[in-house]
Amino acid sequence: MRATEEGIRHADECWANNLNCAESVLRGVCFAQSVELTDQARKMATPFGGGIGRSEEVCGALIGGVLAIGASLGRTAPEEDRLNSYDAAGKLYKAFQARFGSTCCKVLNRSDFKTPEHRSRCGEYVREATRLAIQILREG
Repeated sequence: MRATEEGIRHADECWANNLNCAESVLRGVCFAQSVELTDQARKMATPFGGGIGRSEEVCGALIGGVLAIGASLGRTAPEEDRLNSYDAAGKLYKAFQARFGSTCCKVLNRSDFKTPEHRSRCGEYVREATRLAIQILREG
């Protein structure tokens, strides 16, 4: 495992290099947790950018954190436990909502995908979703 700050820095670098919010958080959290992602697993985060295909629904940064929780705590067979991942994802959802007042991309990003303010604003969501997901994984 790496320090939380290293995971946040990695997510921020991904965001700065034009990966989307979900991709950046997934990679940052997994980097900090030393979870290796296949190319196929990394690709799974792509359509969640912009609140699921730019539909502006659930924030992609939050979804990236949930995907990282799944990569860390998820199951590969039906007889394995699923409740740890459910609990951690629920905690992340509640913590993100409490921190930002919403989990909706449209509310958080104000339907803005083109301005420098978008990059700055959503960069904060990327960093905080990464921090919260790492914290929750390490507390649990």
